[in-house]
Amino acid sequence: MTGSHLTVDVAHHGRAAIVRLAGEIGLRTVGHLRSALLKCLADEPSGVVVELDGTTVGAPIALGAFGTLARRAAEWPGVLVALAVSDGTVRDLLRRTALDEAVPTFSTVAEAVRALGTMPERQHAVMELPAEIASAARARRFVNDTCEGWNVDGLCEDACLVASELVENAVHHARSQALLRLDLSRGILTISVRDDAPAPPRRHTVGTAPTGGRGMYIVDVIARAWGYAPTWAGGKVVWAVLSDGA
Repeated sequence: MTGSHLTVDVAHHGRAAIVRLAGEIGLRTVGHLRSALLKCLADEPSGVVVELDGTTVGAPIALGAFGTLARRAAEWPGVLVALAVSDGTVRDLLRRTALDEAVPTFSTVAEAVRALGTMPERQHAVMELPAEIASAARARRFVNDTCEGWNVDGLCEDACLVASELVENAVHHARSQALLRLDLSRGILTISVRDDAPAPPRRHTVGTAPTGGRGMYIVDVIARAWGYAPTWAGGKVVWAVLSDGA
C-alpha cells in the first residue's frame, strides 16, 4: 500500500501484525500512514509491530501517529503496539519527542514480537450473521451463551443490547452481512461488528433520530468507549468496550 512517498507492507507473525514502512514519514504521508495503521487494527490482531528501519522523518510531528495508534489499540482491540528500529537517527527523534516512552521501542522486530507474547491471554468468539432482521436476535443469543461460558454474567445484559444494536445497524443501515466478534481480557469485554459499508456510524440523540435510528446513542450510553475503523476491503468495524465499571 503506497501513499505519496511512503510504502506500507503488512505481514503476520501468528496473529500479530508486522507493519513495515519504507519512505518518508512527513506531513504529506501522515494521513496515509494513519489510515493504514487503523486498518491493521480492524483485523483485530494480537498485537502490532511497526518497523521503522528504511524510513526517514521529514516532519517529527508526524511521528505522533504512532502515539495515536498505541492509545487507540489499548482501548480497542486492547492490544500492544510496539516500534522496531535500529537506525540511530530515527531512535534519537523518538527520544526527543518522548514517543519511546509512550510506545514501547525495540531494536529488532524479533524483540518486539517477544514483548507481544507477554500480553495477557484473550478469549474470543466469532459469529457470522446474514443481512436479515432475525440476525439481531441471533446475536443476542450468541452473546448470552458466550458470556455465561466466560462467567461474566454481570456484563451479559449490556453486552446483548450493544451487540444487538451494532448488528441491527449493519443489517438495516449498512445493508450488509455482519461478522460479530467478542473478546475478553482482564474483565474487559470488547464487542465488534464488521460490515461491508464504508460510511461511519451516526450517533443520533433522543428526539432527533429516525425510527430505529438510536442504536449508536444507546451504545454510547452503555459502553465505556466505542468507535469504528475502516477495513482493507472497504468496509468498517464498529466496536464497543464494556467493563464492570462501565
